Amino acid sequence: MALFLRRIPRVAVPLGFRNAFKEIPNSCRGRRIPLGAAAAASGAAAFCFFSPMVAYLDSQNKEDSEKVALNPEKWLEFKLQETARVSHNTNLYRFSFDPTAKLGLDVASCIITRAAIGEESEGRKKYVIRPYTPISDPESKGYFDLLVKLYPEGKMSQHFAQLKPGDVLEVKGPIEKLRYSPNMKKKLGMVAGGTGITPMVQVIKAILKNPDDKTQDS
Repeated sequence: MALFLRRIPRVAVPLGFRNAFKEIPNSCRGRRIPLGAAAAASGAAAFCFFSPMVAYLDSQNKEDSEKVALNPEKWLEFKLQETARVSHNTNLYRFSFDPTAKLGLDVASCIITRAAIGEESEGRKKYVIRPYTPISDPESKGYFDLLVKLYPEGKMSQHFAQLKPGDVLEVKGPIEKLRYSPNMKKKLGMVAGGTGITPMVQVIKAILKNPDDKTQDS
């Protein structure tokens, strides 16, 4: 995991993406936090507790007057702003919304994405639905970033591969996975693979950006 985090800032990406892969803040550079989350199983799925309304209401209570883009009860369309190639089979996607609003995502939470992939026998649209964890800062306004690995037979990842700037993605959420709060534990051990890596990155970033959080990661 440490190698993964160190390599990301070196990727050549468009100007708009530079904040997506920020380096560790100066206030955190002197802290000794070992990052050794291991890839235990390739393709392991992120674990989500489907309690969207609870996460949404808590987020609303905390943010009161602040605008929140997500809605746990309604599919909303988010426009693709730009994309960047990270590796031969992984792309970064930035989706935009109201620049005065936050996404409304707590650490650690995911979103649910939906795409139409045809029609059922009754003529209704047939959808593929997948969870993803944004890698952008939850405090960011006006956009969120998804890091997506493209699989040849992956229905949703192939849908992502065909998206062009200006296209829209249907999203619902947030879906709470782990209610993280600073210093809730002295040490956290992380074992992750596949899509299970991004929730860990979300927690790690939250720890590193907060100088008062003394949690140790391994």
